[in-house]
Amino acid sequence: MATVLFPPFRSLRIRDKFGEEFLVRQYDHDKDREKLVEMYANYDPEYRCLGLPPLTKEAIENWVDYLGKNGFSIIAEKDGKFVGHLVIVPDDKNRVDLTIFVHQDYQNRGLGQEMMKAIIEYCRNAGFDGITLVTERTNTRAIHVYKKLGFEVVAPYYEFDMYLPLRR
Repeated sequence: MATVLFPPFRSLRIRDKFGEEFLVRQYDHDKDREKLVEMYANYDPEYRCLGLPPLTKEAIENWVDYLGKNGFSIIAEKDGKFVGHLVIVPDDKNRVDLTIFVHQDYQNRGLGQEMMKAIIEYCRNAGFDGITLVTERTNTRAIHVYKKLGFEVVAPYYEFDMYLPLRR
C-alpha cells in the first residue's frame, strides 16, 4: 500500500437528536492514543461487529496503533471523552475502507450518521473514487444509515460489503 498524504480535516461541532453538542475532529495518534484505547476498552462486547473492536487491552492497543499508522481517523468527543471513532484506510484502487464505532452510550442519536456525512465529503474533496465498508447483515440500523447515505450492497453474503462511489 502506497503512503497517502491526507489533507487536514476541518473540525466541526454537531448536535445529536437530543441537542447535545459534540466536537468532531481529526485524530492525532501521538496525543489521542490513550483516550481512544480507553474508549474501546470500555466498549461493551455485545456491540462488537465482525470481531471488532478487539477484546483485550493489548489487542486494542495493537489495532489502534495499526490504524494510526495506516489510516486517517476522526473522533467525536463530549467534554473531553471520546465517544465515536471513524477511520478510513486507503486501498490500492484509490478507494478507502471505512470503519466506524460509536460508544454504546451514544448510539441511536445521529452522531455516527453526522460523522459519516463529514467523512464522505472529506473523501470526495480529497479525490478518492469511493468508500467501501463491511458490516454484519444483522446490523440493520447501520445498514439503513449506510443506504440512506448512498451506499449500495455489493456482496450480500453473511457479511454485507457495501460501496459508495464518489465520482459518477
